[in-house]
Amino acid sequence: MRVSEDMRGFVQEIISSYESRISMVGTIINDTYRILEDFKSNTNIMSEQLKNNLASETFLRKKDFENMMGDVFAEQEEKEKEIKDLLRNFLDEQKEIAEIIKCEMADDKKAGVDNLKKVVEYIQTRQKAQEEELIIRLKEFQKEYNEISDSMRSLLDKGEVIQIKDFKEMLKKIRSRPVRNEFLNGSRQAEGEGRCVHRERIGYYGLIVERVS
Repeated sequence: MRVSEDMRGFVQEIISSYESRISMVGTIINDTYRILEDFKSNTNIMSEQLKNNLASETFLRKKDFENMMGDVFAEQEEKEKEIKDLLRNFLDEQKEIAEIIKCEMADDKKAGVDNLKKVVEYIQTRQKAQEEELIIRLKEFQKEYNEISDSMRSLLDKGEVIQIKDFKEMLKKIRSRPVRNEFLNGSRQAEGEGRCVHRERIGYYGLIVERVS
């Protein structure tokens, strides 16, 4: 049975929606990358100033400063990488779903389109949860960045009266933060360009569609 024009309109509307979504997500990712780089740049500037101040006022060796701050920066680098991977995987997922929908439309069967409606409803529900998780992760990263920045800025404001014990207290405070390592694991291998993926698990969603062609 061939798909009616109404059904085709429904599917085409879904495809257009996902193509617009892909463009929007791409813009958000670029903006987020820029913000993350700004965070890193500002932190590095303050860290360099603090290192020089401590070396000048307390005779703390710059090498010792770098060693003491190493784990703090390593943790931030890891979380930044996880956020970037999470965003990149999210974008890849949108592209993959759009391709699946196109493949379903190419099948030109009413049963396939009826099934697609159910799949789309499921996707939308999962996407909402995933987007909320992304927002939580980004807010957590920003909160931690602000805590580190505020701590370093507070030490810089001490000027000449800064002491090594102030620096050690700052490190203790930063390291005592609750650690959350539950970032989503969206890593997966690309299925290959120009392929219609069917009856296989699809990325984050666990969707099932029919064949590989």
